[in-house]
Amino acid sequence: MKLASLGTAFLLAATFNVVSLAAQAAESVTPEPYRYGTHLDINKVVSLREAPSVLCQVVDARMDYLDSKGRLHSLEYRKHSDACSNEN
Repeated sequence: MKLASLGTAFLLAATFNVVSLAAQAAESVTPEPYRYGTHLDINKVVSLREAPSVLCQVVDARMDYLDSKGRLHSLEYRKHSDACSNEN
């Protein structure tokens, strides 16, 4: 019984940590623009966002990530919208 309770507590703590990290990413990090050749030290992607679009077109996107030292970064870049994935 104690093991199940401990497992539940661990799961809740991990969930809270991920939600907290995503909220922190959305608020406190100033995004840096991606340029060709930019060195990226990505250990874990926290969130991916893009401007909504129903058309296949180039849109603004943002990736929040943790580097190998656990620091939070945000990167802005341009990409084809997710609507393009349905076209050949």
